[in-house]
Amino acid sequence: MRLSNWGALFICPKFLLEYGKGDYMGTKSNKNISGVIGAIGAVGGLITAVTPLVEKAIDNAQNKPTEKIDTKVIIPELYRKGFPIDLEQAEELLTERGLKVSKSKLRMKEADPKYRDYEDTQVIDSNPKQGVKVKIGTTVCLRYITAEVIEESQKIFDDSVRIKQEAKEQKAAEKQEKKERLKESVSETMDSAKSGLEKIFKKDRKAIEAEKGEK
Repeated sequence: MRLSNWGALFICPKFLLEYGKGDYMGTKSNKNISGVIGAIGAVGGLITAVTPLVEKAIDNAQNKPTEKIDTKVIIPELYRKGFPIDLEQAEELLTERGLKVSKSKLRMKEADPKYRDYEDTQVIDSNPKQGVKVKIGTTVCLRYITAEVIEESQKIFDDSVRIKQEAKEQKAAEKQEKKERLKESVSETMDSAKSGLEKIFKKDRKAIEAEKGEK
């Protein structure tokens, strides 16, 4: 941006009034006119020297980039494994970042053995998810678990363990029973075979004795 040196002309009338009193055609007038011209020259030189500095300041102001204000924030970690955070803590973390909060608790039918070791009001999920960048003022819905759901989750786990144990014991009992039946069957077969062999031996012995008697 360039500035004109013609600004010096606006100062001239004052100097003309100061130095132009008297007879302009006389010696005094000539001296006054010379003084006016000298003063105007001095002012013009001053303006010429200052102008580049003013231009530079204006250019810098125009070219200076406007600082952008970041209107987005990252949703903090709220349910990292091994680092449980309750509902109150999660709300505080979100509101201090300019975010709004809504809440949604787990229903009883959503109970699951994986929740049996959770804590009351522990945050388990969110929408949008943790780590996502959102606009300030965004509402984040927090999913949390209650003591009732935790208790039901423990009950489901205990029942599943009991059922598995009962099934295991039943299978072992059936296996043992099958083994006993097989053992009895083998024993009966062996007894039957032994009995048959004894009959054969007795018959052969009688035949041998009969032959000896005839002789």
